[in-house]
Amino acid sequence: MNRSKLLIATLLFAALSYAQTGLAQSLVDGEYLSDGAENGTGKCTLSIISFEKEHKYGDDTFDLESTGDGACEWTAIGVSKNFVITAGLVTSGGTAAFVKLSFPFGPAGKRVELIAYDVDGSVRNREAFSRI
Repeated sequence: MNRSKLLIATLLFAALSYAQTGLAQSLVDGEYLSDGAENGTGKCTLSIISFEKEHKYGDDTFDLESTGDGACEWTAIGVSKNFVITAGLVTSGGTAAFVKLSFPFGPAGKRVELIAYDVDGSVRNREAFSRI
């Protein structure tokens, strides 16, 4: 009897751990709006959509798309590790760059901080987004 209870508890723990991880990943998906400039212009909308595909590296894979005016226009594919999404091959007027998204309040938080890097590693810009 004790063996069967131990087996059931182990299976239940594994199932709940997996379910919580899947739930947390889905919390990242959504639409986010940047604060924009002080005069209210230059707001960007960031879409984060996770791929439903198994992969070998990282926690999850995401499609990132930013829309708006000027520097807001870019797309990327990123891989997360502990809810920090790193993306490459960002297109903004044909220039390549890298993006790092972090969730300061965790995946359930409604805030995303984005830092864009040039290929040489210098910081291109920083943005803060809030979930719509």
